[in-house]
Amino acid sequence: MEKYDIEIAGIAMTVKTDENEDFVNYVVGELDNKINTMVAHNPRCTKTEAAILCALEYNCERARLDKRLKNLEAQVALYSANVNRLKEENTELKRKLGLAE
Repeated sequence: MEKYDIEIAGIAMTVKTDENEDFVNYVVGELDNKINTMVAHNPRCTKTEAAILCALEYNCERARLDKRLKNLEAQVALYSANVNRLKEENTELKRKLGLAE
């Protein structure tokens, strides 16, 4: 686990993570940019409110991606079952034709 000194929206802190420095810098930069852009485009929006809105947006996106992942996993399981069924059918047809290996 590595420690990194970061700054987001003018707030400095140290974080510990297993991620590499390039990844941490990328994520920090994206979040810093998003918060600063929100505040710049809406003077009534505080940094705290912008941070909460970012957290909400990222959590919504994660929930959508989790749902999509579960759907894709279900599709893969279905495709896998179909492949196995077709392999069995193929083996049976080969046996009937006398081409069994």
